[in-house]
Amino acid sequence: MDAISITCLVAIGLLLARPAYAYIDPGTGGMLIQLVTGGVAGLAILARLYWRRIRSIFAKDESDARESRQTRAPSARPDERG
Repeated sequence: MDAISITCLVAIGLLLARPAYAYIDPGTGGMLIQLVTGGVAGLAILARLYWRRIRSIFAKDESDARESRQTRAPSARPDERG
């Protein structure tokens, strides 16, 4: 099907739709608030985990990007000095 056919079918479906005579339960509103809050918290944690990579994308200098790569290098633990 091409885009015009799909658009026409969706328009006909919307024009012929009947009212549902339904309501949204108050518990549903609380669930939606929890969903949004959890999503925002998840994005904040993800941004914190990848902050150096995000900052290097928007860095004006290449030296800033090099600095962030060097600080990510693993350091040797004191007990592994050899």
